[in-house]
Amino acid sequence: MAIKKQEFYEGAALHLLARAGRIARLRYESPFFVVNEEVWVLLKYSTRVRSPWGFTFTPEEQDILKERGVAFKTYIGLVCGSDGIAAFAYDRYRSIAAHSASALHVSCYRKHREHYEVNGPDGTLEGKVAPSDWQRILEI
Repeated sequence: MAIKKQEFYEGAALHLLARAGRIARLRYESPFFVVNEEVWVLLKYSTRVRSPWGFTFTPEEQDILKERGVAFKTYIGLVCGSDGIAAFAYDRYRSIAAHSASALHVSCYRKHREHYEVNGPDGTLEGKVAPSDWQRILEI
């Protein structure tokens, strides 16, 4: 069976969490990864080599994200090519991308050696996202 490109990017993101030694249990409940039965993670990826990276959230993804985001500790991880991962909680996502009946586009920018800036149709995420935030989602 061939490995899909999405699996490479998701695998790399999960590998970084595993190397931190904090994953006791991992399961997949489409489109989320559930880590330690505590944190729900939606991973999106862009194959673009350099900033800006773009990510699309379909209406179906928005529906399930809203459902899970209210009930569980939920994070979005934007895998920006091989540069890194911009991770933030669902409530922060809502501040830049209100639920919509159509697909939403979120962009992520990063200058060399700086943090990620994340923009959505409803504005810019307050504060920048440190590349190291991804490895700390299980600590928060």
